[in-house]
Amino acid sequence: MSYTVKIEQTYHYPNRMKYIAQTDSFVEKDKKSLFYERNIRQPYGWIKESGTPPCDHLDVIVMTDKEYALGEEDQIKLIGVFRRNDGDHKLVGVPVDRGVNDFSELSDEEKEDMHRLYPREDVGEGWFGRECAEEIAEEFFGKKSAVIMAQHTEG
Repeated sequence: MSYTVKIEQTYHYPNRMKYIAQTDSFVEKDKKSLFYERNIRQPYGWIKESGTPPCDHLDVIVMTDKEYALGEEDQIKLIGVFRRNDGDHKLVGVPVDRGVNDFSELSDEEKEDMHRLYPREDVGEGWFGRECAEEIAEEFFGKKSAVIMAQHTEG
């Protein structure tokens, strides 16, 4: 399955970016970007079909050398996830035309980048492959549709 990623952070911005939905724009925050501080060049964003920040949404790191502008969109497929105990999982995707189908198929350099991004793992946390990423996405979208249906039937 493919999804649309909307890019909210690139390596060109040392500080974290905040999305302003009303104007479909970004502003720089005072806090440094973890990606920048740990020299991770892959772009970061959210799956557009999942919602829009600051509301519930799914975060995704895009494993690519392609340069994106803030707000740019692209079609991706999920290949992995950094599963977090706090539920703020970081999905990993690649452009749909890239021949990688699982986190385990990434280059050693790309895996090293991801381990540098999140070097500490508590019990139950860690990097997992496509199957786990798809389960997280399915669970998220399943809960979202149940809420939409409940809101619709009450209205």
